[in-house]
Amino acid sequence: MELIGYVAAILVGVVLGLLGGGGSILSIPILVYLFGVEPVVASAYSLFVVGITSLVGAIPKYREHLVNLKTGIYFGLPSIVTIFITRKWLVPALPEVIWQTESVTITKRILLLGVFAVLMVFAAVPMIRSKREIFSENKRFRVLLVIIEGTIIGFLTGLVGAGGGFL
Repeated sequence: MELIGYVAAILVGVVLGLLGGGGSILSIPILVYLFGVEPVVASAYSLFVVGITSLVGAIPKYREHLVNLKTGIYFGLPSIVTIFITRKWLVPALPEVIWQTESVTITKRILLLGVFAVLMVFAAVPMIRSKREIFSENKRFRVLLVIIEGTIIGFLTGLVGAGGGFL
């Protein structure tokens, strides 16, 4: 099973290189199901993988003047702070058994993987539909909206390790 995991990890690298995204969507299931890593740890590993690949991918784009640092700071700082808060205090505060009845038990593992699966479906739907360009006459930069978006993405990323790129 470990060999299959390594082959799958190489395929994740190829997909990241070709498409520029999808690292956590692909790496978390590989880490959990092929390498047997706990979901909370797998999501932390995923954050590392996606962070490093994003940094490496951003350098050439910055050199091509395709990176807006103002947006990156307004979006990135709240996102990073929220990821830290979520990983440091919220995820560890979740009890191992979230909800239990006589026939159903929802554990922290099931909850995190379930939220991850729902996010995967929500991300997949727009990717499957035909792309259409969105044009806006309003070119005003909305600082508060970017900060709120960064905070929400940071929370979801910190909770399940899902990369902010697809969110």
